Amino acid sequence: MSWHVWLMVSGIAFLAIISPGPDFVIVVKNALTYGRRAGVMTAAGISAGLSVHVAYTVLGLGLIIAQSIVAFTVIKWLGALYLLWLGWQAIRAKPMTDDIDLVQTKLAVMSDRAAFVSGFVTNALNPKATLFFLALFTQILQPDTDMMAKFVYGTTIMLIALVIFSMVAMGFSRQNVRRFYRRIAHWIDRGLGAVFIALGIKLALTR
Repeated sequence: MSWHVWLMVSGIAFLAIISPGPDFVIVVKNALTYGRRAGVMTAAGISAGLSVHVAYTVLGLGLIIAQSIVAFTVIKWLGALYLLWLGWQAIRAKPMTDDIDLVQTKLAVMSDRAAFVSGFVTNALNPKATLFFLALFTQILQPDTDMMAKFVYGTTIMLIALVIFSMVAMGFSRQNVRRFYRRIAHWIDRGLGAVFIALGIKLALTR
């Protein structure tokens, strides 16, 4: 394994992950709405979702996807439809009650599993992640790169995503941030919903 390549892969992954996209939006939404634990579990789901992209690129399926318009189109539309569904759900958000007990009940709705799955599905069906891994594993890494090195590179990307999105979740789940959020929660949810829909349309139009 080349440490030079590892540093390059890590740097590119860092820049790609901090670039705003569906993963960032879903972490922010769950952290604001349901709290720190839900946000961190969403981050864990996103990190696990990256394993799907690592697996098919390492196994050589990435080459098939890269050369198959049908395969990429299926992934693209599944991701776009999922984002549109998330957006529609968020746009329908209603004002939150000021009653603290009811607010706490609302915040307890999302289970660890639900938060994890939301992050996992968002990333696994994200064509942006697909394009990133296809570019990374077909342009930067050599065909003769051994499996262990690819595994290390892929695991590194997953860990970077976990750390960054966990930090995002902890930042947006701070009490003062969420206290402000509760006052205009339905407007923020609707705004995030519009972002999801815009991202979904953008992904649907991706060539």
